Amino acid sequence: MIEEYVRTGIARFRFVNIAYTGASAERVGYAMVCAIDQNGAAFWEFHDRFLIDKSSASRRDQLISYAGEIGLDADAFTQCYDDPATRQKHNNNVNAARRIGISYGPRILVNGENAGTTFAAIQRRVDAATP
Repeated sequence: MIEEYVRTGIARFRFVNIAYTGASAERVGYAMVCAIDQNGAAFWEFHDRFLIDKSSASRRDQLISYAGEIGLDADAFTQCYDDPATRQKHNNNVNAARRIGISYGPRILVNGENAGTTFAAIQRRVDAATP
């Protein structure tokens, strides 16, 4: 899909990190913001550990420890994590997603409409929206 649509300029791909509900999900969301700020690729390590592997590590100290384990600067990560601007950035992402009808993910939208979850469904929506 990336090769066929995004790289050819037919579609844009935008990934927005939003937390599900609950304090622990928000803490992971803040950590993901800090991971992106420090090293964009580190986001995916947090993503996989906390969303794919469903790690229960979601306390501040656990998140900071994990940041160090994957090679992030733990002091800079801690500063970012404790900064109210990080919470605001995360909350802005969540609010922007909710304004367009996304309250959980993953979701793929084509022209603001849910495109489905299978490659075939998404492809049909993109093809239908392409002149």
